[in-house]
Amino acid sequence: MHRSRDADLFEDFCKDKLPDDEIYVPPVHQPINPEDEDDVVPDQHAAFGIQRATQKSKEPAWKDLGLSELMNKGPSIGTGGKPKGSGSALPR
Repeated sequence: MHRSRDADLFEDFCKDKLPDDEIYVPPVHQPINPEDEDDVVPDQHAAFGIQRATQKSKEPAWKDLGLSELMNKGPSIGTGGKPKGSGSALPR
């Protein structure tokens, strides 16, 4: 809007208000009537969520990594390593 006459056009453009459109909302997604609220079981209540979370069974954690077997086995001779107990303690 670098020209002054554009400001008048802009004001005229902004004066028009579009009417609100009617949007169909399925009854499942409509908000609950406040008068009927007492009859509904609150599924989003904090206590309900906590109770549901504590009832879920937890998956067992895998804790055995087999490191003791890996350390006892050591590298095999065919992979370029030395046989167990045949030299320096630290690899290079």
